[in-house]
Amino acid sequence: MEQQPQLATLPAVLQWPIGRKLVTVLNDSRFPDADPYFTHVPEGGLQPQLQRAFRSAPAALTTNVFLIQSDDHAPVLIDTGMGAKMAPAIQGRLREALAFIGVQPADIGYILLTHLHGDHYYGLLDEHGQKAFPNARVWVSETEAAYWFDNADLSEYDQQNAAYARLALQPYEPLRAAGPELLPGFTPVPLPGHTPGQTGFRLQSAEEELLFCADVLNLPAVQAALPQVGFATDVDHALAVQTRVRTLQQAADRRSLLAGAHFEYPCLHYVEKDGTGFRLIPRQWL
Repeated sequence: MEQQPQLATLPAVLQWPIGRKLVTVLNDSRFPDADPYFTHVPEGGLQPQLQRAFRSAPAALTTNVFLIQSDDHAPVLIDTGMGAKMAPAIQGRLREALAFIGVQPADIGYILLTHLHGDHYYGLLDEHGQKAFPNARVWVSETEAAYWFDNADLSEYDQQNAAYARLALQPYEPLRAAGPELLPGFTPVPLPGHTPGQTGFRLQSAEEELLFCADVLNLPAVQAALPQVGFATDVDHALAVQTRVRTLQQAADRRSLLAGAHFEYPCLHYVEKDGTGFRLIPRQWL
């Protein structure tokens, strides 16, 4: 009887040049059996659209982190993935992926957080609860911080998240913007709805443009085609849908690239209008 070949468990990393900057997509973690987290699902459920898109059912979510390197700033991370807080059930692989390409935690100069859901900031702390990136400064929008840290109406579950987010941010010096750009080539873009202060980051270099669009799409194979489908952690579903449609339409109009935390690896996509929804077109990797 033939034996199945053993799959290698190498970290998944792929590097894209954007102008004079190098963007590395680092695949961090995976959420299986995600169907129950989706809301405003059409009659018939997710299965028909997943089948049309040649995707697994039940739905599986993947999470990516982005490393940006350039001569004009220290290495930048956009989000930090799952870390070790949920291990072994869900284990973030960011530090393993960085080591694979020769980047040490101490090399990271800046961390830009899109929002304060755990799969985006848990990696700020290591498995011992210590600062994972010793030399990094961290940026999170004031609106996002206020929602989590100055909000008496949070649910008990969200209060727990807020307490851990405060703990994770506490060891880090904040990054404060001196102008419209946070860093050379990086402009914050408000993307409210999923959370009130969710923020994307527009990267511009040598006439190329890429928008890191956070959780505008949690399940691209479904929500691009059916923008009304929501996610259980959306704070404002109607606003999240508005932001999703506007972001996708602008990308289609500008022929610009999008990269989302839950886009399917290797992550960079163009957008085109497709009937009442949109279609993501992977950038060709050469």
